[in-house]
Amino acid sequence: MSQNPFDDRDPFGDDPFGDSGGGQRDAVPLHSVRRSADQGGFLGGFGGSAYRAVEADMDGFGADEDSMYKAGGISQGVSQGDFSQGSREAELQRREDELAARERELRTREANVQAMASGTRPALNFPPLYPIMYHAINVEVPAGDRRTVRTLFYMWLALEAMLVLNSVSCLIVLVSNAADVSNAGASFGSSFVYLFTISAGSFFLWYRPIYNAYMKDSSMFFYLFFVFNGFHILFDAYMAVGVPGAGSAGIIVMLQCISSGKKAAAAFCGISFALWVLHFVVSLFMYIKVRRHYRLRGHTFSEAKQQAYLGFAQSGAGQAAAGAYIRSNTGTFV
Repeated sequence: MSQNPFDDRDPFGDDPFGDSGGGQRDAVPLHSVRRSADQGGFLGGFGGSAYRAVEADMDGFGADEDSMYKAGGISQGVSQGDFSQGSREAELQRREDELAARERELRTREANVQAMASGTRPALNFPPLYPIMYHAINVEVPAGDRRTVRTLFYMWLALEAMLVLNSVSCLIVLVSNAADVSNAGASFGSSFVYLFTISAGSFFLWYRPIYNAYMKDSSMFFYLFFVFNGFHILFDAYMAVGVPGAGSAGIIVMLQCISSGKKAAAAFCGISFALWVLHFVVSLFMYIKVRRHYRLRGHTFSEAKQQAYLGFAQSGAGQAAAGAYIRSNTGTFV
């Protein structure tokens, strides 16, 4: 019997994939396909190609959809959420530690300011074996400038180590009795003197001024650093050259040791020469960096002179000179 094409028919009534043998399977509502492994859905995760059908529960229609969404995307979001929460907790802990460190620093700085205002200073702590001054970069120097000041401090410490190595190298040259090396004894004597004079001079003439310059933002101390650190850079070059008898185990003395066949002495001189060259380059770089900072801060030479005059007037010598001038009947110093 032919079928009327205009009759109403259910397009989903026949299962095109059903068994031709006769048994028609029950249609499964779309909302009942669940993606949970124990409730049905995709087998083998998101890449599975098979489905597991479950019974339709019309009363729990909303619950089924909710479980489907939870089983699918939100289950993965839980692990990502745990990771994000752990990252946030770590970030909060890091910020809390930074705030605690900053609070301790502010308390220490406030205590130092109050101590200086009352006429007392913090306990002396430098140098460690025989303290004669207070030295604390993390307390007295602003946070943005600490790296620069700390680098300059390490450079000063490196200078001390290089002076020791230079003196040892000169001693080895003297003991090796190299025929082509002249004035080895005078060179060792000068290098031994450098251990004390250059160490103290470099600290008080260019490191301590730059420490005070960054601590007080003082133009006068910046100028002191520029003058004496400039001499220090020239001293690095002088030591790298190694003039015989001048207290340096530089390149000239190294070449003389090589020509005399003194390999050990030449090796020590070569190490000393390389370190002096490296120290020269780093010192020049830091000099330029400090100079750039000085200009960005807007300091001038006239400001430095004014600060020098004011510092002298406030010193004991300046006040004594002013008192003597006032007491003079002729208006001149007595």
